This record gives sequence, structure tokens and C-alpha cells, in this order.
Amino acid sequence: MRRYLLFIVTLYSSLYLYSCSKGDGGATTPEEPVALAVSLATITTADIHTITTVEAQAGGRVINSGGSTVTERGMVLSTVPLPTINHTKFATATVSGDGSFTSRLTGLSASTKYYVRAFAINAAGIAYGNELSFTTASIGSATFNLAPLFIIGSSLAHWEVELTADGGDPVTERGLCWSLTENPTIADNKSIDAGKGIGRYAGAMTGLQPQTEYYVRAYAKNAGGVSYSTNRKFKTIRKGNLTYTFNKSATPSATEQAAYSRLQIAIDSAVWYVNNYTSAVKHVWVNYVPGVATADANNEGWMRFGSGEGYQNLRTMLHELNHTFGTGTTSWWTGKIVGGKYQGNFANELLNKIQKSTGVQISGDTQHWWPYGLNQNSEVTSSWDYVFNCLLIEQMRKDGLSAAGTWTE
Repeated sequence: MRRYLLFIVTLYSSLYLYSCSKGDGGATTPEEPVALAVSLATITTADIHTITTVEAQAGGRVINSGGSTVTERGMVLSTVPLPTINHTKFATATVSGDGSFTSRLTGLSASTKYYVRAFAINAAGIAYGNELSFTTASIGSATFNLAPLFIIGSSLAHWEVELTADGGDPVTERGLCWSLTENPTIADNKSIDAGKGIGRYAGAMTGLQPQTEYYVRAYAKNAGGVSYSTNRKFKTIRKGNLTYTFNKSATPSATEQAAYSRLQIAIDSAVWYVNNYTSAVKHVWVNYVPGVATADANNEGWMRFGSGEGYQNLRTMLHELNHTFGTGTTSWWTGKIVGGKYQGNFANELLNKIQKSTGVQISGDTQHWWPYGLNQNSEVTSSWDYVFNCLLIEQMRKDGLSAAGTWTE
């Protein structure tokens, strides 16, 4: 019995000693480290300052990083409240040791209210500061005096405007901008005038589509930004379709070859003017006939040019084309001339716009009309005379002149 009790005591002693031993197999498993909690950063938005027409200075301060490294900070901006990084985002320009930073807000529009917040990104996500708002300064607006818009073709148009004041800063760029929708800006189509400062200028719009409505505004740029005039809407005309046959000798003499060369330039130039500034549809025949004193034509499209080099030019070509369209060669024409004055409303209305006057009428007789009828070389002072001739022909077609196709919208 004593031997049995001794065995029990010895066994318990061994178990105790083993459990207390630091030897092999007696090491305890170390505890895992406790993970620190990560939260969104705490950030505030600083006051907005140095506000101009196109930019402002802003900033913020990261007060607490949220237990994680801040990987990005900056400003977000929008024209609607509570902007996010999905709106416009600006990076930092400077960062200080206390967590504060600054950002430059650029590309803004004048006289516009914006909302802005600072933001900070860490492992927990995106934190935003308090929202502030500000309004950009107003431009010292340039002002315009707008002439009627009437120089309209099928693929191009011109508009004369006058810049009357620069808004307090010198104008460094001026021109026209246009689009298919209202209120076009210089981000749309634009043409830049060669001049600067205040004054009158004529802008050209090219690459237009026929029979299409457009909106156009004059613009002027100065140190304060861009000023725009009010909208003007216009519609391009149908493209003209003037074609020709040039009848030439099979074995031309040197004199004929020289005349052909001059007449070729004249007819090709005339086709360009007619097809771009009228919607006339006509086929004509060009003939060199030395016996003709000057030049002549009929409303069927037959044209003859004599040996006088002074008539083998664009001015005479357009004048004779007018006859093929029906001026001076149709009963309609003679019925429109009463007391030496043309009685069509549309053409006379256009003449008043061209001459910036009221109450004037086109003068005419059984064969010719003026001004801009191109009856003599002396009547041409610039290429605008060719343009005005074609524009007036288009309005005469609108009045009823139909030897080159009936006018349609």
C-alpha cells in the first residue's frame, strides 16, 4: 500500500515539474498583436481668397490622418453643392508640416458661383472638409455695335461688327464664334480678326453647311477674360449650280489662246462666286467672238466676249451672267423697273443694309441696274463688289427673277 501511495506522489510531482519546466516542449504560444483601428481622415477647408475672373486660391488642413497614411489631398470644385472627386479636382500646390496645404483653382468662368471642399484619401477612404462657396469676379465687359448679318452664302458668311469699348483692359484678340446651338463660345468654331483693340472689323465664317441654321456671336478677349455679343441666328442658302461649256477653236491662234486663258480665269472665278453666294441653277456657253464690240448674253445662257482684253475679266463675266439669269433680258425685268427704279422688295431691302441707309432703291433701265451691277470696270473697288452683286442677284431671284431656277428656301 505504501509502495502504491509513493508511486502516486511521484507521478504528481513529475507532472508539476514538467508543467513548470522551460525546457523543450514547454514554451507557450505568443499572443497576436492587436490591430489598430483605421478611420477616415479629419480635414477642414480653408477660406477662399485671391478670387479673379478665371481663378482663385484655396486650401485645407488634415487635422488627423485617421491612423493611416494620407496618400492624396487637394480640393474639389463644382457649380453644384457638395462637390466630390468626380467633379473637378485640383492637386496641392504647397504642403506644410502641420498638415495644411494650398491649391490653385484655375480654368474658372467669370461671374460664376462655385462650391469647394478640401479632401484627403487614406486606407479608409475619402474624407471631405466643410463646404465653402465663392463667386468669381465679373469681366470688365467689352461692348459691341452689331451691324445686320446679311452676307450669307451656302458655305460661308461674313458679319461686320464694331467693338466700341474694351471694358478697361486692352483687347488682345477679337473675332467671331459660331455653332449649331445658341450661345457659341471660342471653344466652338471661331475666326480671329487680324486687328486688336476697339474698332470695326468683318469676320468670316467658313466651312458651313448649305441650308443650315447657325448661331454666331462676336467676341473680344482681354486680361479679364472673354466678352461676347448677343446671339444672331442665320441660315445658309442652297448651294448654287452654275455650269458651263467653253466653246473653243480646234486650232486656236496665239491671240485666241491668250483670250481663252483670260476667259477661263474669269468663268472659273465667276462660278465660285455664283455657287457660293447664290442658289442659281444654270448652264451657260462661253464664246470668244472677236467681232463683238464688248460682250453680250441672253437668258438662254449664250455668252459672247469680244477681242477687247478689258472685257475678258471677272467683272464682265459676272455682268453677263446676270443677263443669263434674266436681268435686262426678260419681260419680268422690264416690269420691275418703274420710273428708273427696281420695285422688288427683297433686293432693295438688302441694298439698304449694304449701304447702311433707309429708303434707297436699286436704279435700272431695260438692260442694266446699279449700284453693284458691275456695268463698268470702274465700278469695282474691291472683291466685295462681286459679293454684293451675287447677293443682290439672289434677292432678285427671291423677288421672282427665275431664268436661273425658281428661288426656294
